Amino acid sequence: MPNPFTPGFGTPPKVLWGREDTLRQIDRTSTAFGSSSPAHSRATIITGNRGIGKTTLLTATARRAEALGIPVLRAGAKKGFLNDIHYAADWLVDELDRKPTLTLSEINLGLTAFGVGIPGGKLTRRSRAADGHTRPFRASLQTLVERLVKRGMPGLLIVIDELNFKHARDLTLEHIVTFSGAYQSLIEDQLPVGVVVSGLPIPIERARRNEHITFLRRADEITLAEFTYRESRQVIRATLTAADVSAGEDAVDLMAALSLGNSYMIQEIGYLAYEQSDTLRMTRDDVEAVRAAFLMKVINSVAGVAYDELTAKQQLIIRNIAEQPEITPRELAAVLGTKETGLPAYRKDLVDSGILIADPSVRGRFIIGFPYMREYALGLAEEQGVEGAYERVTGFPKL
Repeated sequence: MPNPFTPGFGTPPKVLWGREDTLRQIDRTSTAFGSSSPAHSRATIITGNRGIGKTTLLTATARRAEALGIPVLRAGAKKGFLNDIHYAADWLVDELDRKPTLTLSEINLGLTAFGVGIPGGKLTRRSRAADGHTRPFRASLQTLVERLVKRGMPGLLIVIDELNFKHARDLTLEHIVTFSGAYQSLIEDQLPVGVVVSGLPIPIERARRNEHITFLRRADEITLAEFTYRESRQVIRATLTAADVSAGEDAVDLMAALSLGNSYMIQEIGYLAYEQSDTLRMTRDDVEAVRAAFLMKVINSVAGVAYDELTAKQQLIIRNIAEQPEITPRELAAVLGTKETGLPAYRKDLVDSGILIADPSVRGRFIIGFPYMREYALGLAEEQGVEGAYERVTGFPKL
């Protein structure tokens, strides 16, 4: 029997529990084409920390759009992503002109050849319009949308994954500015185009502060948070039930507690425990047997990566709170070399993104809310006094 859990980043799980309303909200972006649809309803931002399920939702959205006959142009917001989109648009316009009977599946397969679109195949790029950029970026997108509409297709959905940059001179930010200008022009011309962008909370907020990226400020926003302990149990139980796999309540309890509500971590611990089991019934012993391997993997591949993306000052805040959970605002400000009144400015992005969570029982005290970032910052060292605060604030037991 195949493993019912799918821990690959961006791989939609067999049971997408708890995201139905979110998908319906995103669908409005995919299908709300036409002059009667306001511009903000055709742009959606999905934000949340690593492993929370942003890419999974994008993949599910793209598949749902394709099922409605909408071509999807999908790109990762990596360095040079604007060139990927530009080449894909030029190439596809050329192909549409050459092949009057080009189907939707062939269109999406063609987009994949440029590192964009839904994974599944590759076509050889021809040395034609795509190699010469005969049109500016905005004109390329406009021409593509017009060609698609002429073929009787509803419009074009553009999906941009993992918007991330660290400073104002980052090339990715420049490309987002260029894309924003082109997209806004298409909306003003009442062309049927929608966009869904995902990204980490801090880079998304930085992009919003850029006066040239107007569509991010007007877009619908979906903020994904970790599941609660109860919800995590429901996700695990629903996944097992759909696959006709049984598990003891104590096994489900431990998997939920270890996941800390992170979507990827739920899939990872479930996958490892299932592989350890006899596939007919999962026990707590199965979960305990893979606990160390699970922790080692997620601490480094999720918490560690998220920690490394922080600024030096933010990392200093995390390390000090991890090592001294009772550190006072005055003491933390002294470590940062600032006045206590200046501390909120350093801490704001960490709080807004959920990496830090206010402890309601102690004014001015924060705990590290990102799953296993404290353990990463401490190098897996155990500290006394932190577990009680974490359990009280998040609702997840420390088992």
